[in-house]
Amino acid sequence: MESGILVLTQKGSDVLKNMSPELNAVCRNILVQVDGKKSADDILVMFRGLKSFDESIQKLLLGGYIKISRECKDLVKSLALQMLGPKAPTIITKIEEMHTKYGDACWTHLDELDRTARLFYGEVIANDLKTGIEKIIRETKKPA
Repeated sequence: MESGILVLTQKGSDVLKNMSPELNAVCRNILVQVDGKKSADDILVMFRGLKSFDESIQKLLLGGYIKISRECKDLVKSLALQMLGPKAPTIITKIEEMHTKYGDACWTHLDELDRTARLFYGEVIANDLKTGIEKIIRETKKPA
C-alpha cells in the first residue's frame, strides 16, 4: 500500500452515520479512526495483532470509503502530530493559516513556520521539524 494519510470520502462519512451491514466490525472500527491525520501505520498501531487489518483497509480503499492523501499539507500535519503529540495544535494552526494565506505555495514560506516552531518548541525540535518538512516537500514535489 502506498504511504500517505487516510482520509474519509463522502461515502465513508455517510456510512459512519448509518453503519452498513456490508462492512465487518474491523472495517467499522478502522473507519472511526480515520481522521485525516493518521496514516494506515498509525492506525495499525492501535489494532496491534489484528490479522484482518490489511484486508479491511483494502476493502475500505477499494469500496471508496477512504482514500490515501499524499497532499503535502496533510503529511506535514501528520508529521507535527507524530513529533509533538499533544503540543502539536499550535503548529498545526500555523500550517492551516499559512495554507489559507499562500495556498500550495505556502512551503516557499517555510521560514514563518520555522519561527513559530522555534518560539513554541525550541531550537532542537524546530530543526527536527524543519528537516522532516523539507523531506516531505522534496518527496511530494517529485515529478511523476
